[in-house]
This record gives sequence, C-alpha cells and structure tokens, in this order.
Amino acid sequence: MPVKKLRPGKRFRLRLYERLFAMLRWPAFLLAVSAYVLWWIAPDYPILSTGRDFLLIIVVLSGALWVAGLIAPALCYVQCRADYLLISTPVYRLSISYSRIGSVTAVNFGQKYPFHRQKWSQRRFLEPLFLEQKTGQLTVVAVWVKQYPLPLRWLRLWLTDYMFAPDAPGFLLMVSDWMALSRQIDDYRDAWRERRYGKKMREASAAIRILTKGDKRR
Repeated sequence: MPVKKLRPGKRFRLRLYERLFAMLRWPAFLLAVSAYVLWWIAPDYPILSTGRDFLLIIVVLSGALWVAGLIAPALCYVQCRADYLLISTPVYRLSISYSRIGSVTAVNFGQKYPFHRQKWSQRRFLEPLFLEQKTGQLTVVAVWVKQYPLPLRWLRLWLTDYMFAPDAPGFLLMVSDWMALSRQIDDYRDAWRERRYGKKMREASAAIRILTKGDKRR
C-alpha cells in the first residue's frame, strides 16, 4: 500500500525570535506612553506644540511595534511538512526539501558562537537563552544541508545570523524542546523517503514480475 502523506507536524517556536520581540515590547510600550503623554500636554507648552503631529506619529508607530511584539512570536516557528521543513518568520518563510537535508544532529550553540566572543549587545541578547538550560550548554538542532536552497546573502537578509552554522552549510534551530524537534524531522524525512523511493521500488518489482511471467510463458 502506498504511504500516505503526513499532516503538518507541531510548530516549534524559534527562541531567538521570541527573545528578540520580548526585548522590543517594553521599550516600544514605554515610548508609546511617553509620546502620548507629551502629545496630551503639548497645547500647554509652546515648545511641544510645534511637534505635536510628530509625537502622534511616534505614538502610532510605537504602539504598532508593541502589538507586533505580542503577535509576531507566534509566527516564528519551524514545522515539519510532508515534503519539506518550513522555517517561518513574520516577513519570510523558507522551505527546505528533505532531499536537500544531509543529516540532523544536536550541537552546542556555544561552540559555534562562543558567548565571550560576542559583542556586548549580543551577549545581552543571548544570555537569558544560555541560562535556560541548567546543563551549562545551549543545545540546538543543527540541520545540515548539501547546499542552501537560496544564496546565503539573500537568506541573511531575512533570517538572523545565529540561525546559520558558521563552519558548514546548515541551519541552527533553537527551540524549547530540541529532542522532540530532532525526532520529528527524522520521522518526517523517513516517511518522505518511503513515499518517494518505496514507490519506485514497488514499480520496479512489479515490472520484474511481469517480465518474469512473460519469460515463463515462453
């Protein structure tokens, strides 16, 4: 019997983006409130009244950024599909065919990007992620690919640099449950191989049986 396509798997949120939007939410909220207060009292102060429209623009933009910080993390995830692995962000979605994936392993993120070698702002961004795992290691899922599906320069425009392995073509996927994601990628890739190559093997076996029957009749 032909192997049925699997339904889309679990969505594993990308921790890098969750951390990024968590850092943006409070500054955006405070900026929106501060700008609104200044806009409200501006008519009483001639100096502020000249830039009242500008303050209103800041309120709208900061408020929109705060709302985006609440919604966007749900749009940043990695998910197994029947024929490909999907990496989703708010502005870009990347599909990686299972035929392009060479292997899936667990690696220590700190070995790829040593914490002490990062800039101060980057260390501040990464520190809570390192502290989440009490083992002292930040384990991520490394999806090694034969080659990137698109030029690397193009991909770096849309995905954070920390999602790319520095020493070989591959993606570093930082999620809360890296073991579950690793198992799911392997399961979906095995099912994809069975559908693709199992069908060819069954067709080849059927052709051999037909030829064998023809030889017997002779």
